[in-house]
Amino acid sequence: MGQKREYYDWEDNFRYTYPLFFGEQPWPFLFYSISMVVVSFLLFRTLQFVVRWYLFGKCTYRTFNYFGLRANAGRNSSRNSDSRDLSAIPPNKKWRISNEAVSLGHSIVSGLWAAYALLYYKQLMTDLVFYRCETAIYLIFLSTGYLLHDLLDLLVNEQSARIIELLFHHVVVLSAFAITMISQRFLGVVIFGLLMELNSIFLHSRSLLNLYGIDKKSPSFRIIALLNMVTLFFFRLCVSVYLIYFAATSAFDLPWYQAVVNSVVILSLFITNSVLTYRLMAADGLLGKNRTRKSPAATQSTVVADVEHGALAVVEEEDEEQLSPHSIAIQTGNGSILVEDATQT
Repeated sequence: MGQKREYYDWEDNFRYTYPLFFGEQPWPFLFYSISMVVVSFLLFRTLQFVVRWYLFGKCTYRTFNYFGLRANAGRNSSRNSDSRDLSAIPPNKKWRISNEAVSLGHSIVSGLWAAYALLYYKQLMTDLVFYRCETAIYLIFLSTGYLLHDLLDLLVNEQSARIIELLFHHVVVLSAFAITMISQRFLGVVIFGLLMELNSIFLHSRSLLNLYGIDKKSPSFRIIALLNMVTLFFFRLCVSVYLIYFAATSAFDLPWYQAVVNSVVILSLFITNSVLTYRLMAADGLLGKNRTRKSPAATQSTVVADVEHGALAVVEEEDEEQLSPHSIAIQTGNGSILVEDATQT
């Protein structure tokens, strides 16, 4: 039962690697794949609630509607509008922290798993289209369950312009997973793409430091920001460029529809990574002071200096019920403020 049986269909250029009890029929493998994805999804859903309870003693939080906040702010005062309001931390900041913590855990596991698969199974790097191995397939099961969990978590807990880009990213990656599992091709491409999770380790760590109000000038924040930019270059930009090169050179060796789908997925990821790089460089001041994004968006009752050098206090959930529906749950000694969203920058 533990033996593997591998066969190659020379007419269709498919390579299958199944455990012996699957035989040569795809249906048992399809059922098994769905079962593994469901297990992964339930695992991450359970982990999310465990993290929420451990950190804050609650499992559910109020849903944040950014669009309602913006409309309400526009009716009250148009002169206080600020483009940075687009990235305001919502009242359910505790949900954001728990979501980032679970995402960090997935990044550590999947990033190291992808690196191990590429280093141990050399053919994944030399044959990005046809070679398949169970180690890489199980990684796809795990990551598919996580993405479905995160997709649901975003839709349930926040309605904002911020999540549109995240939803687009998740849909693109889930499409890539589905294509490689249905067509039995492009496993190497997907595993190469999952190397980007090595950068996500530091991206989520940076977000957590921002959410906890760590000064951007502190040594800990500077070290994480530096590691974030270094890994972003090697594991996002370099990987994206290599995959674009692969898509261009292999296009004539594949059926036209597969070449088109492969190119669209890779280009979509390259665009999202390019936007992310620009935002991070702007946030870290690498594009000049004029483009640097400040930590808070100042209001009439506070100034930027009060936030950057003062202690931030998160309003407890019980206190939030006494606030207006669109109040921001971050306070300083001088009053309420809007704070920059840390998920992307």
